[in-house]
Amino acid sequence: MQLYHNAISTCSQKVRMVLHEKALEVEDKLIDLQAGDQFDEAYIALNPDAVVPTLVDNGNVMIESTLINEYLQDAYPEISLAPQDSYERHQMRLFCKQIDDKLATACGVITYSIGLRPSLLARPKADVDAMIAKIPNARKRQMRTDVVELGVAAGQFKDAMLTHQSLFDAAETMLTARTWLVGETFSLADCALIPYVVRIDHLNQNTEINHRPNLKRWYEAVAARPSFAEAVTKWAAPAVIAMLGSAGDAVKDDIAKAMQTLSLIHI
Repeated sequence: MQLYHNAISTCSQKVRMVLHEKALEVEDKLIDLQAGDQFDEAYIALNPDAVVPTLVDNGNVMIESTLINEYLQDAYPEISLAPQDSYERHQMRLFCKQIDDKLATACGVITYSIGLRPSLLARPKADVDAMIAKIPNARKRQMRTDVVELGVAAGQFKDAMLTHQSLFDAAETMLTARTWLVGETFSLADCALIPYVVRIDHLNQNTEINHRPNLKRWYEAVAARPSFAEAVTKWAAPAVIAMLGSAGDAVKDDIAKAMQTLSLIHI
């Protein structure tokens, strides 16, 4: 089994969580997204969308992190990450779908607007433009152009923050009377959400976590699992996390202005 992934990619993190929860051995194939490895011809042959992760198992190539995790649950059910109850399985899949449909894109907006923009602005503009031009999806190309140029003042930023708040609020409610998001046991839903909470934390926007006590308690519980150390902490280079946090601190006032009212982002 081979996993093509990136160290701090949210979608890579959630697949690594499942792999380690299931105690599966995998060969790491690292993709440097800032260097443009995802656009290499050999990788495009595996994943035409030029994103990570990609899983190869028994010669079969699989893309889309949520579907990869569903595959791992089906193919390696000995350690289950899905509730036994059919309705709860539906709720797990529904929450994962909401993350895919809403949070994944919003996280990209926030990450590039806050955390990665400074390093991209330090590079020759022609190089950055050339890399953006390789993004297969036109909507993503425009989004990347906007957030690199405008940062948190980009039109997409406010909606991205509101999307995070909405999904975090949903999780807060789901966690009112239980330890994990769905059912009685740790599941694919928990693996799907944790990277996005980690990203908000790494960007030093952690008031979004701290003012939601159930989410904060859940975050601490997930972070205490051995799989988190192997799937997230192990790959979180201190210099990169320091860079993300510093970038987040630098634009806190600008974020407040972009959101138009401090109450919207709880700071």
